[in-house]
Amino acid sequence: MRVLPITPRGYCHGVVNAIAEVNRCLADPTIPRPIHILGMIVHNRHVVERFAAQGVVALVGGGKTRLELLDGVTAGTVVVTAHGVGEDVYARIREKGLHLVDATCGDVRRNHAEITERVATGHRVLFVGKAGHPETEGVLSIKGVTLVESAAQAAVVPLGDGPVFIASQTTFSTRDIVPIVDAIRDRRPDAVVGDEICDATRLRQEAVAAVRGQADLIIVVGDPHSNNTHNLVRIGREVALIPTERVESVDGIDPAWLVGVRTVAVTAGASTPTDVTAAVIAFLRHYDECGVPDPR
Repeated sequence: MRVLPITPRGYCHGVVNAIAEVNRCLADPTIPRPIHILGMIVHNRHVVERFAAQGVVALVGGGKTRLELLDGVTAGTVVVTAHGVGEDVYARIREKGLHLVDATCGDVRRNHAEITERVATGHRVLFVGKAGHPETEGVLSIKGVTLVESAAQAAVVPLGDGPVFIASQTTFSTRDIVPIVDAIRDRRPDAVVGDEICDATRLRQEAVAAVRGQADLIIVVGDPHSNNTHNLVRIGREVALIPTERVESVDGIDPAWLVGVRTVAVTAGASTPTDVTAAVIAFLRHYDECGVPDPR
């Protein structure tokens, strides 16, 4: 069995920056303690657990908004994740006198800035994204933005008579955006479409699609909370037309998947640690050499 690592895969620049910011806080004794992360620093359990072992508190759970998660924080530092937050969250952090470390991805910052400008200039702004995702939550805090999750919604959402601007979640699937945008432009051909999908997301999706015909199985290494990971799985199945499975780590591999497989391709979500993906690749290469799963 041949193992084909897909390139690029794994950490994007936004994730690298976010993790570096938390490490900088840990290394700097002048940063007020405790250090809180407003949500998962990135959507990967391994990263969250590694920071928790160093005393970093992840503010997650209960379906609470980022604003609500701040309620129980009375002192220390708050790290804003790569997904970004709205101005209401920044204001609350200032009101509570907390030390702010902003790890918002540069692509998300640019998205917020353009959306804010479009709203200010009278555009009807439609945001193509996933409800409940932290990036979506941050964007929807901008007054005048409407979430659109499907082509069916796009066909009926009120557009008004003024100019229309279509923005999107930076980690959304480019394939999923097209029918939604088409449904809006069928009604308003003059609608302006932004280009918010980050290069890292786009390149990883294109790389998976390009494996079509080259592998019998694709394994995507990533966390179940990771939107871009789920999109890679869907692209593997629906665009590359190859059976595709997601695992969090090497422990998630089912040997039954490998029966009769001559080539297995491996990729990883943009928030998946390199060592976790490397362990999956090493396991598969060992399986290739021995013909049986690694007993460890």
